[in-house]
Amino acid sequence: MKTAKISLILVSCFALSTLAVMSVSIPSTGIGGELRRTWESSRGGVSIESPSAVYEGAVSLGLFLLLITLTALDMRYRHFLAILAVSAVVFLGVAPPQKLVGSVDWALIVFLVGSMSFATILRKIGVFTYLAAHIVKFSRGRPLPLLALLSALAWFAAMVVDEVTSIVYVIMVVLELSRLLKVDPEELAILVVLTTNVGSLALPVGNPIGVYIAFTTGFTPRDFILSALPLSALCFLATVLLFSLIRARYVRELALATASRSEMLEAFITTKLVDIEPRERRARTYGVALLLAFLVTVSITPLIAELLTFLSGFYIDPNSLLALVPCLFVALTLPVMEVPELGEVLAKGVEWPSIAFFMFLFMLGYSLTWSGAMVKIAYSIVSISQLINPSALSLFDMLMVASAVLSAFLDNLSLVVALVPAIELIVRIAGFRELFWSILFGGVLGGNLTPVGSTANIVAVSILERRRRVKISWARWMKISLPIVVAQLVLASTWSLLLL
Repeated sequence: MKTAKISLILVSCFALSTLAVMSVSIPSTGIGGELRRTWESSRGGVSIESPSAVYEGAVSLGLFLLLITLTALDMRYRHFLAILAVSAVVFLGVAPPQKLVGSVDWALIVFLVGSMSFATILRKIGVFTYLAAHIVKFSRGRPLPLLALLSALAWFAAMVVDEVTSIVYVIMVVLELSRLLKVDPEELAILVVLTTNVGSLALPVGNPIGVYIAFTTGFTPRDFILSALPLSALCFLATVLLFSLIRARYVRELALATASRSEMLEAFITTKLVDIEPRERRARTYGVALLLAFLVTVSITPLIAELLTFLSGFYIDPNSLLALVPCLFVALTLPVMEVPELGEVLAKGVEWPSIAFFMFLFMLGYSLTWSGAMVKIAYSIVSISQLINPSALSLFDMLMVASAVLSAFLDNLSLVVALVPAIELIVRIAGFRELFWSILFGGVLGGNLTPVGSTANIVAVSILERRRRVKISWARWMKISLPIVVAQLVLASTWSLLLL
């Protein structure tokens, strides 16, 4: 990338961020006053309109815009840019380093390291090849049933466990299928990421946003089943259908690939499901049993935490316990793996670049909250929504669309955390508790729009880059995701008519 182009982008990003931060003034009354008091109390009384806060907000937002813009132009720059941005946040005096380090979701980082290690071991003993063979068998080599089965696997897994667990294992199945059929894995990867995110919408355990909203608002699993699960199912069906139409050419290529390799596919199914050595069968069966046990354990981790709290006499945090669940299952693979191999698994199986990127992205996202830039974004969204039309339905749609657009680029959990105080105030005044669904729907569905819109997207892209040296550009991703996300948001808006 040329220096002159980078310089122009740099100046533009910081000019835009400075203009945005300086032009938004938050009042001391109403919704703005609630947001302002919440932020200023967290900063020890610092005024959000003070020169220091304006400086911090302009720099943090400018760095974030620079990261997103240059990453969109070339994904290879994202790791360096993330490191550069966090370094600038610290050494330009925008945020204290101890706050940035503390903002990292270390439970997620530990979970990803353990989960990727466990997935690598399962791949070594043929578990994902076994699942791929069954998908080919049940689809009978036909492309549409194959896409539907693969998507359903991603959707259901994200629903009952979470998006990160789902995508780590489903993307392995995608790689096995693409290797078997000799087709491009990018299209399949994008499809399973889209359906993974949609699945994570259905229940509170599927997505960090869902967990946060459930705890903040008191929404129960029953509320999610009645209000979010039906929309998730509709969006899943729409995603698979639209993908088949948008990528009709790819579906035809998939049909030709399966037709031309029909005899080889039959031989593959026979080899992988029937004619296997007893030792290999035992290892694979044990691996499948471990995978199923892992998924069940992840889904009931809160219950296990309560039991351990009762037995131990001290509090066990469910999220921290969840982070260490993959470590237990890595240890349980001892019967099918040599102990010295674990070092190689950690070195080659874990996507360390994506882990590092997550860490720095968490820090940069927190800097937006610390500086007050995220609060000003939240206030702007709510103000524009009320200015256009103060009705509950209009406000629902505006909040949903705004959170969807911003979640495609910003950390969606940080955005939701910033928006919740404003929505709580509106709910107290207007009584529309269902408005909280708007930021859940928008935050999750908007994450489908770009390769960095959610944790699942980043993990999938990183695994493809590491395993197959495949790089997905923003243009290729959004060519598929944009019409699908628009359709999903239209469905969500229509569904809101029943909620309000």
